[in-house]
Amino acid sequence: MRSYSAIVIGAGPAGATAARRLAENGISTLLLERATIPRVKPCGGAITHRALPLLPPGGEALLKSHPCAWTFCGRNGRSVTLARNLPYSHIVERSVFDAWLTDRAAHAGVEVHDGEAVTAAEVTPTHSRLTTKYGRYTADIVIAADGAHGMMAKAAGFPRPRRGAAIEAEIPADAALLQHYHERVEIHVGQYPWGYAWVIPRAEILNIGVGSFRPAMFPLKERFFEFLERIVGHRDVVPLAHPLPYRLRWDPPVRNRVLFAGDAAGLMDAFSAEGIYSALKSGHMAADAALESLRHGTPCRTYAENLYEEFWPALKSAAKMSLLFYPLAGFWSDVFGQNQELLSHYLDVATGECPYDTLTRRAEHQLLHHPSMLLKRPRLNSAHDTFGST
Repeated sequence: MRSYSAIVIGAGPAGATAARRLAENGISTLLLERATIPRVKPCGGAITHRALPLLPPGGEALLKSHPCAWTFCGRNGRSVTLARNLPYSHIVERSVFDAWLTDRAAHAGVEVHDGEAVTAAEVTPTHSRLTTKYGRYTADIVIAADGAHGMMAKAAGFPRPRRGAAIEAEIPADAALLQHYHERVEIHVGQYPWGYAWVIPRAEILNIGVGSFRPAMFPLKERFFEFLERIVGHRDVVPLAHPLPYRLRWDPPVRNRVLFAGDAAGLMDAFSAEGIYSALKSGHMAADAALESLRHGTPCRTYAENLYEEFWPALKSAAKMSLLFYPLAGFWSDVFGQNQELLSHYLDVATGECPYDTLTRRAEHQLLHHPSMLLKRPRLNSAHDTFGST
């Protein structure tokens, strides 16, 4: 059995970042990834401005496009486009992006084992023992960044997040279509219960997909192919699906000396579905907490306290906004078509440039001016949709 001070599970943005930070500070670190790097990773690949400072030097070279326009398409074919001089976001190719982050971790001294899945885990108050088909390992601290379906949650007794779902494909596009979507993201709502469809341009392809926070409400795959044909015509593609992990209640992402980060912690925004920033940020925070614990013997619960302060106010507001918006998406698409200031606030929130408070207040103001909509508004404190603090 080989021993390490820290083992990180999962080589996505959260795991690769945490592993790199640990190794840079002299901690013996093993990074386990079940897939072979580079791996296929279904994701629109949108990175907000606030995520860029969290990347290692050189990360800007991976940005493939910088959409400065955003088209919001509502029901009945109505659409509104907002454009500005600064990008709303930046787009990366996730397979390249994740491989680069993993390479940066290896360069810092992390021992990287890709193609090696954890098959069993024993978690105790002092250490963890992990088993793969290639060996057995022990670590003082484990950072679990193994995604919404990761096995460490069950092993450590950490409640899994709720899981929406998205299905998407990357479609090569001709020059005319690429020009049509040049530096412009397109979002469609009103026809996808508790979700939306999108077109995101990146280099020579279009990322096209449909997602929902409650995918059981409609045939997701069928709607995807309908949307795909609507945008680019019939294509023989094999789409890829992935979960949208989010929480409506706070669960401290620490169990003994196992810290959960990124999607494994359920830190995705339940309104915009943005998750790369939270993955990178939680990776940094998990590494910092692990360093403090390893060096000074402090309890790992400080990670949960810091993560709560950093993320939960916004995640709670995102859950509330989700419950305000998605049940009445058709109504809101009409409102956005008539009120571009409100749409601008929506985009600023979705891209992480302003807090949810302003948008929530304005949305509630709109509802009060449309009393009939209040009858359809979901109860925010119902057993199904609660988003309490504990």
